Amino acid sequence: MSVTSKKQELKNAQCFLVLLALISACEIFCLAIFYPSGRPVDEVLSLSFASSYGWILSQSICVALVTLLVALSVLPLGIKYVVKFGALSLLILPWLYLCDILTFAWIGERFLSVTMAHVARSLLPALSLHLTANAIFQACLVVLGGLVLSAAGVMLSSRFASRWGKDEDSISVGSSIVVMLLMGLSLSIVPGMNWSLIHDEMKAASSRHPLCAFHVVGFRGVGKVVLGDAVPSRERLRALESYEAIYRREQIMLDQEFQLTRKPRTTGDPEPNGVIVVVVECLRPEAISPELMPNLYAFSKKSLHLKKHFSGGNSTCLGMFSLLNGLESIWFRRSVNAAPLYNRFLHQAGYELAFYGGQTDWRVYEMDGFINERHYDSFHIEDPELPATDLAAVSRTVSFIDRVDQVQRASIHDLNTPLRSAVCYLYGTHSSFRYSDPAYRIFTPEADEGLLISNAPDLKEHFYNRYKNSLRSMDDILTPLLREDCVVIVTGDHGEPFLDDGTASHGTRLSKYQNMTPALVYYPGVKPRVIDAPTFHGDLLPTLLAVLGIEIDGKPVFDGINLDLVDSKKLKERLFVSGNFIDASSLLIGPWSGLDEQPFGYRIVHDIYRWQAAYLNPVDELGYETKETEVGGYGYYRDWFRQRFGIDLIEQITEEELLYKCFESSYPEVRMAALDIIAEMKEPKSELLRYVDLLVRDSAPEIRERAKELAIEFARERSWISLVNGER
Repeated sequence: MSVTSKKQELKNAQCFLVLLALISACEIFCLAIFYPSGRPVDEVLSLSFASSYGWILSQSICVALVTLLVALSVLPLGIKYVVKFGALSLLILPWLYLCDILTFAWIGERFLSVTMAHVARSLLPALSLHLTANAIFQACLVVLGGLVLSAAGVMLSSRFASRWGKDEDSISVGSSIVVMLLMGLSLSIVPGMNWSLIHDEMKAASSRHPLCAFHVVGFRGVGKVVLGDAVPSRERLRALESYEAIYRREQIMLDQEFQLTRKPRTTGDPEPNGVIVVVVECLRPEAISPELMPNLYAFSKKSLHLKKHFSGGNSTCLGMFSLLNGLESIWFRRSVNAAPLYNRFLHQAGYELAFYGGQTDWRVYEMDGFINERHYDSFHIEDPELPATDLAAVSRTVSFIDRVDQVQRASIHDLNTPLRSAVCYLYGTHSSFRYSDPAYRIFTPEADEGLLISNAPDLKEHFYNRYKNSLRSMDDILTPLLREDCVVIVTGDHGEPFLDDGTASHGTRLSKYQNMTPALVYYPGVKPRVIDAPTFHGDLLPTLLAVLGIEIDGKPVFDGINLDLVDSKKLKERLFVSGNFIDASSLLIGPWSGLDEQPFGYRIVHDIYRWQAAYLNPVDELGYETKETEVGGYGYYRDWFRQRFGIDLIEQITEEELLYKCFESSYPEVRMAALDIIAEMKEPKSELLRYVDLLVRDSAPEIRERAKELAIEFARERSWISLVNGER
């Protein structure tokens, strides 16, 4: 190829990329201003109409221009391949921005983030099971439309680039880039002059701003990121401090037999004919109202109504675990997962147990350890075909409770007398709320069941109406379970956000809207009342056992408490945590929650599966990071740590001191974990290496072998360093 032809090819490629960059910037601009994401741009920025949209255009140009300059700088190295790479990069930019808008509306995190990488790697296969046909159809339309636009952009750029490249009188490529740069800078002058205010407004409405999507400008977030695999050694050592207390608690939980007694009732009220635990998917606290669920509302007037109630977490797996074990969800991945306390206590007390539900994905979400047919005398689950599966679950529950035994209940307090307890899990109110009785579609307009469009802020009320209509239908479905001759517990597995906290799905944020759900406790002879102090799912099992007159010996088994007779002062001052599905963080709740000018809760992490413990930051009821108070959340975290594990956290303690404590532990698992932490250190101090040498003579063979490996490895490294220093 001649030099002239080479120059012409290079110029054509440059023109092509410049035109494609302009198209890419226009597409990003259109997504930012037209995609349904709440108020218009001029309403979320304190600028004039023209300046607001000019600032969005400036950001779009900036993102495309940076990518263009990178491509042009390496273009001479290989025109054929670089132009393809540059074109692909420019075409991907609008797609990345669209994915960021959808991701941020879904989980409140950026598409290009560690959190999203964790979701894609670990959680997406399970979450994809809940995609509806309509949502898939909408996604296909979006992808198809995007591909058509991309193809059209390439064709137009290619056609006009060849003409531009041949026209000697046209503007040069360099001049066109300067024009783009000057245009972007001029449009950013007014925002730049008001940067402090504009920066905060961008963080509050970050989906409207391309610079936020590509991490040039921050966004309003939840606070410190909880790391997944690469956990800092200090946080791991803090968690290992609680190992002994956790081990003792687990041994109590895993005892094969507990010393149980069943006390006769002294009130003169009739004995309950059984126990019914009703779990309604995605149940928000306001659902118990005469407008949404009139039958359940009437039943609440006869019950203990827990108005400030929290699930064990913001997902079904954490909520159901806490409900059936009386524990905080920090225990979810420990051995008690496969030995649920609800089943073991009631079985030992002579109860027959049943579980009926219209869903089969328990294994997918790691719930098959405690929701499994081996734990129940009658067990039936099936894929949701609404409303038939919910109606069938209710019917099976009623039949199980009313079944007549050949052996009469001559002595209700005899532990050998068979009684019955059934868990009924109802799925009809799960997103995307696919069923509601036509007679109860009274809240309009109602959105369709898609996920991409229905969850847009401007359609929020439409989607919420769909939920409310499903609640009205669910109220009729569950009414046969609201019996006055049984102990009845009605609650949700978690809440549902509806973009109230900036997200479109539960399991994504520690907030009032995802972690809170109502709870009712009824039994014959109950004195109805409303409990306004914070409570959580872990309280329901100990309350149930107390109502049934079942007492356990003095061992500390539960994290929850008996709500029926608890001292009001203790109830108001207690601390507990509610977990997050998307990472290992938890929301610390206490007497401050719900008070004016106080954080709603404090984010902490106490992962006793991968061993990670730390105080993170305060959050408001939406789950966003807020200002620390004078008291400070770390103090509350220490109080919770002391209550749960009987350990006082020493604030001023070095990493080396924590390691020494682990080395001196009587538990081989802790000493082994300490060795693993040292192995990951780049340059461990000589004092720590002496401990490694001591563990070479440890009583545990596996620790001796591991210590020998490390001692040899460190000896080699020290020899190499000494050799290098000697040569210098």
